[in-house]
Amino acid sequence: MMKINIILPLFARVPSGGTKIMYEYASRLSEKGFNVQIYNCLKTPYYPYSKYKPFFIRKLISLFYDKNKPKPNWFSFDKEVKFNFINNISDDQVRDADIILFTWWALADPVNKLSESKGNKINIIQDYETWTGHENLVHDSYKKDNITNIAISKFVYNVVKSFDSKVSFIPNAIDLLKFSCRKPILKRSNNSFIMMYSKEYRKGSEVGLKAFQKLKKIFPDLELTLFGVSDRGEEIPDWITYLQNPNNLPELYNSHMFFVTNSLVEGWGLPLHEAMASGCVCICTDIVGHSQFIENNPGMLTYEPGDYKSLLNVLKRLLSLENHELDLISENNIKLVQKYDWNKTINQLINHF
Repeated sequence: MMKINIILPLFARVPSGGTKIMYEYASRLSEKGFNVQIYNCLKTPYYPYSKYKPFFIRKLISLFYDKNKPKPNWFSFDKEVKFNFINNISDDQVRDADIILFTWWALADPVNKLSESKGNKINIIQDYETWTGHENLVHDSYKKDNITNIAISKFVYNVVKSFDSKVSFIPNAIDLLKFSCRKPILKRSNNSFIMMYSKEYRKGSEVGLKAFQKLKKIFPDLELTLFGVSDRGEEIPDWITYLQNPNNLPELYNSHMFFVTNSLVEGWGLPLHEAMASGCVCICTDIVGHSQFIENNPGMLTYEPGDYKSLLNVLKRLLSLENHELDLISENNIKLVQKYDWNKTINQLINHF
């Protein structure tokens, strides 16, 4: 049985898109008979740890609270997947295996230094990860002789190809049985919107909020639901519904007619992907990270990133569409994302092995 080590930069206690993809790989590879071990680092280079959580505090939490088993309660794993914390990435902390999968640029250097017995090294690159700075180090992470790079989108592929001519492309996927259209678009509540909310600047939530507050004055019956992992911010008006860490995202998408994403940068855009598969009419920023959803999709409405007036104009136009136009856009979105199927993606990765 082939052994696979998956190394993550930290333990994600709340949902995170990049971590979710790695968990999907772990669980689905385990279902196919691979022996999978997930390692979560307690000391990741360049990670901006809170001064209130130095290493010894993180270590105590991992031992006494998590029982050294970093298994999140927001994801359902195959029962054979194993979990561990490690202090750092070194030969004495990681078992011998056939393959190492990892993600996040700062892990490339310590993974590259592991002995060959730890497995062939594969970097799953999920974004152009320069938002925390260290641009030169990010670029260097693409050039490691002992590491194979896999990009999850054409945007990321084109970035990495400038530094590694051998980079491969394996697209992200979602669970199309979980995220599907269960309620036709025209049977959903009129003028109902759903949007991801984040306090991270690059997610652009403040742009969406500003546009919707203007739109509410024009369309008083407007309904907006936000979902996210952080506490409700004071900037969210009382008329907006906010759901923290919802466990029913498929149902939420299916109960809303429209989905809006405001990201300034994205490697892929999982919430947009999920909303499209669920039949929502979608509005997204016109960024290269969304290109796989925009290209050859005349029904995708886009706006200039960071420009609330541009978004407001698109929202007004959206609310003027006829029912048959909304229905066609919904159908086109569903069809477009069918090709991003986990069975195909997993088989591509296994062939890569």
